[in-house]
Order: sequence, then structure tokens, then C-alpha cells
Amino acid sequence: MAKDSFLDTLRDGWNAMSGEQRTIAGILVGIDTLGKGAALWDLARADDRSLRGPKWLWGVAIPAVNTLGWLAYFTVGRKY
Repeated sequence: MAKDSFLDTLRDGWNAMSGEQRTIAGILVGIDTLGKGAALWDLARADDRSLRGPKWLWGVAIPAVNTLGWLAYFTVGRKY
């Protein structure tokens, strides 16, 4: 018996959701995507002196650490 692929597992999970659950998931993914984009856009234009920590580290952390990466950037990483 063949194992399901990762994509098959994701598809099965998505199909098991109600329409309302899919809408909520889509909204949350959209918010996360916009947050990452805004953080990376801001980081690209930020002066090194306006950051807590090295710019390259934030450039790695924002996309790699899921939602916490861009939230941490805006709450901890920027000096306002």
C-alpha cells in the first residue's frame, strides 16, 4: 500500500474543512502574507541605526519564523 504524499494529506485536510473554516484560513494566510511583505519592505528601506540587531538577521527571521518573525520585527526589531 502506497503512502499518501504530503500534498494529498494537505488536500484531504482542506477538503475536510467547512466553507467558513476555509474562509477564515484564507483570511489568516492573507494577513500573514501582508505582514511579511510589509516587514520586508520596511526592512529594505530601514537604516541600520533604526534596528535592534543586524539587518541580515532580520532578513532571515522575518520569512523563516512564520508569523512571529514579522511580529517580532515590528515590536522588538524596530526602534521608533
